[in-house]
Amino acid sequence: MDIAFTAITDWISVPDESAALSSRDELHTAFGVYMLLHELTASSRRVTGSSRLMLAYCANGPEGRGIRAQGAAGGWVHPWSLHHGLRQDSAPDTATGLLDVSLVRLRMTYLELHQKPVAHTEHTLVNDYLGRNRGNLADYQRVVAAALDEQVATARALPLIESLSASDIAQSQRDPVALASRLALSHSTVRRMLQGKLDTVMNACIDNDHGPHSEPGQPCRASFMLCLSCPCARALPRHLPTQILVFERLAERRNAMTPLTWTTRFALPHAQLADLLARHDDTELDAARAATTPEHHDLVARFLNRELDLR
Repeated sequence: MDIAFTAITDWISVPDESAALSSRDELHTAFGVYMLLHELTASSRRVTGSSRLMLAYCANGPEGRGIRAQGAAGGWVHPWSLHHGLRQDSAPDTATGLLDVSLVRLRMTYLELHQKPVAHTEHTLVNDYLGRNRGNLADYQRVVAAALDEQVATARALPLIESLSASDIAQSQRDPVALASRLALSHSTVRRMLQGKLDTVMNACIDNDHGPHSEPGQPCRASFMLCLSCPCARALPRHLPTQILVFERLAERRNAMTPLTWTTRFALPHAQLADLLARHDDTELDAARAATTPEHHDLVARFLNRELDLR
């Protein structure tokens, strides 16, 4: 697993003066801890010929004294914690207040704190790990509910993109100048928008150089998901198949992610798309689904996989 090389533990403070740290004592990172452990057990690996990281000298046991690899079950962790007298945070100063440390509990603690999988899928995290701890389930559900309410409230507070109806498009064929005047846009901008030359993913952008997510005069670099509340965005009937696909794919991702992760990442755009689709009746939505092409599916897949992001 690559967590030792990528994660920084949030429960260890970083020293104010980085110069005070040597390359072997950077214990404020998981990588520093890993490298120190690798160095401390290097001699034992040479003696035993083992490739294991966790090695220790054992004074007794079925195999007698000697250096042995510690089992994956982590049976040595509990005796170590008892030997050092590690105590629970809120327990009385008695023998019953000793902290029962194990690799399983360390793993569960990390998963509950960070709510993200480590060497397994989101589905496994929810059902096989977090789901076991029923005592924490009610608290977790309250956190998810509060986060969902917050995201939905944010969606309701943000302005939703303007939409052009089929009758607007028909009017543009008869009198494009009148439509441009009503939309407060130039004739050339309306013409390019109707021709599809201003399309992004779920809408058209009428002013890429003066959006709210970039400096004036600079091209917008924001995610296309932010178009759902951008004043420069205009939704046309031809965008409806893509909007429906994005809405449905976001809903499907609920099954592959933890509820809290899905809520913080996708609840806001999902609620915005729900409001946007509510502007159309069932006949229009069914017609848009029937008009969906493989190109629509490919575009949405690339969009949600962040292949269209500027990095």
